[in-house]
Amino acid sequence: MLKHFKRLFPLLLLIFIDSFSYFVVIPVLLELFFKTHYGILPSDFSLATRDFLTGFTICLSTVAALIASPFVGNFSDKYGRKKTVLFCLVMMIAGFSLPIIGILKKNLFLILVGRLLSGIGSSSQPVAQAAVADLCKNDEKALFLSFIALMMTLPIMLGPLAGGYLSDRHLVSWFNATTPYYLAVIISVLSFMIILFYFKETMQSNMRTQMLSVQEVFFGLKKAIKTYPIGRLLFIFFCLELGWSQYYQTISLFLSQQFHYSVQEISLFNAMMGIFMSLGLLCLYPLLIKYVDVKKIMRISIFWVFIGLTACVLLPQDQWFLVWLVAVFTGTAYVSLLTLISNNTAQNHQGWIMGYTSTILFLAWMITGFNGGWLISLYPALPLWIAVGALLVAVGANQKYVKYGI
Repeated sequence: MLKHFKRLFPLLLLIFIDSFSYFVVIPVLLELFFKTHYGILPSDFSLATRDFLTGFTICLSTVAALIASPFVGNFSDKYGRKKTVLFCLVMMIAGFSLPIIGILKKNLFLILVGRLLSGIGSSSQPVAQAAVADLCKNDEKALFLSFIALMMTLPIMLGPLAGGYLSDRHLVSWFNATTPYYLAVIISVLSFMIILFYFKETMQSNMRTQMLSVQEVFFGLKKAIKTYPIGRLLFIFFCLELGWSQYYQTISLFLSQQFHYSVQEISLFNAMMGIFMSLGLLCLYPLLIKYVDVKKIMRISIFWVFIGLTACVLLPQDQWFLVWLVAVFTGTAYVSLLTLISNNTAQNHQGWIMGYTSTILFLAWMITGFNGGWLISLYPALPLWIAVGALLVAVGANQKYVKYGI
């Protein structure tokens, strides 16, 4: 395990830096689009227009990653993990550099293009997961996938917090909207150097496969499901991400409207969710895989996420005491599902299939990112009930998977 940890550590660091760079700039977008002194948008733009452009710009990166992930994953199956990761980092560096120019030149187009390129760059996640599958088997694979999930979780807490402080000129006189972007560029360049000089290719030459055509990648999910017994697992994975993202992306607005939470209280609540998920991945999951089969961990985790979400809906005033169930077991369910999907896929198609799992994840988050505010306007608890419904479907599909093994 120590030998593999040394080889995979640069990738783990990459995932952290990649995710941190993504989240650190989100508070900046709010400042750019809602404060007129930057001159990015005309001063006569309505609040509704600014809301739309903010949501569109944030989602642009997600859409780019959604589309790019299968292509990037298949590229890594053909040309290797290291070259693909370096390509992704070049996209990240460009994606964070262009908005700096856009802010200085008051050019919205450059900010949007930068967001698009950074989304393509964030497709390195499935490549890292495929690299784990190249080196690790069984419980060791599950453990390292949990480390990747941990590296994705920590920036959700740290990124927005850092972005908010780094753009606050009241703290340091030369801080402004470009400062988080400069930080993202610096750490992306640092990550590029680490991968270039310290990461050794994990994919053997005899494992490499042919590059798929654009058409084959776009419509290849059906073929992948026919080739490997992963269809039901991918469906459960989608339901899990749909339920978790529906909860995560609407709970702040729900608490603000229903219980009049302040910005500080909401920030603490979100941080607490991240802490619980991190503890589950760092402490609970390594313990579980020593004694429990991965398939059973997945089944138990899905069930407890469902129970946790249901309790959060029925007892909304007790979110602080109940959300740990949701956060902890969402993390363990996520890692278990990825492990099972990888175990049922051939070695030369790991990048391709991991790319599809990322596409499914990004699709779920994009859907819930768009529908949250609209659903709350219809009925405040409706998004939470939809999250419960998604997990109920996952529980049902999970029972059939366990029963029939398909």
